[in-house]
Amino acid sequence: MLNQEQQQELLSIELGYGWTNGSVQLRERIAALYSNRTSDNVIVTNGSAEANFLMVMSLLEKGDELIVIVPNYMQIAGWAKSLGVKVVEIPLLEQDGWLPNFELLEKSISANTKMLTICHPNNPTGSTLPLEQIQELVNFAKRHDIYIHADEVYKGAEFDGNELPSFADEYEKAIITCGLSKAMAMPGLRLGWLVGLPDDIYKTWQCKDYTSITTSAVSEYVANIVLEPTFRHQVLTRSKEFLIDNLNRISKWVDENSWASFVPPKAGGMAFIRYDLPVNSTELAHEFRQELSVLILPGDVYGLDGYFRVGIGAPSDHLEKGLERISHYMKHKYGV
Repeated sequence: MLNQEQQQELLSIELGYGWTNGSVQLRERIAALYSNRTSDNVIVTNGSAEANFLMVMSLLEKGDELIVIVPNYMQIAGWAKSLGVKVVEIPLLEQDGWLPNFELLEKSISANTKMLTICHPNNPTGSTLPLEQIQELVNFAKRHDIYIHADEVYKGAEFDGNELPSFADEYEKAIITCGLSKAMAMPGLRLGWLVGLPDDIYKTWQCKDYTSITTSAVSEYVANIVLEPTFRHQVLTRSKEFLIDNLNRISKWVDENSWASFVPPKAGGMAFIRYDLPVNSTELAHEFRQELSVLILPGDVYGLDGYFRVGIGAPSDHLEKGLERISHYMKHKYGV
């Protein structure tokens, strides 16, 4: 991935503490991914998980209300509840194409609502909002003067090749968490970031000073290289080609198994499979793990029993072996 000169530079990096909010060079590189943002709008974190943590701990407090569009990455809701924040869940439904119900959103607002959080592209459904719905959600937030937090870790992995705009490009009070783990397929770097208003970023910086202090100097160096526009495009193109190939394998498998169905994802590294059987998804996940040595994520963890999530980022031969085991098991155990 790195050329010889870059490898030599990597070996010469001093392994002391770096900037606790991230190097200026990397923050400028990240800011360039968004419209009208500077390094003051960015803090670098140890993966997007830390970005989520800093955002919740710095900007929410007891008595606030947080609207969570679910399914979602439930780390955020869990931390918010631990602070005494009231969490109001707004469900996405398969019959609606996994898109928001704006009537429910309007009914969910109160005087204490401070933030709405959405995972976009969505985990686990792989759904994406049409441009007009992105704008409708922004208008909703503006009317009520609330933050939109968007977890955009799968942004860049849109299968049609058209990268969606960031909520940060559409709304000044958007708070973005992102990183290199998902669309860029580099989780080992543990490199993420948070984008927001400078005053809010400063609050998260104060929190970070008393938690992880800083990020890895080595990871920051590599991140600055891979986020260079041409390099980033190459990495995302490689990722999408791989994911699309596996998605085609999943689609073929669903067609061959009458008990399974899904709304094909538009982005991301997963497929959310609906199954037509009277068995709890967590129980089914335990069966697959114990009997087949196959790992799935039960829909239960998202509040959606009757579904399970399959990762499509695994090597194709592993994916096909796992799917084959599931088909064989379902036929002999459940007669389908």
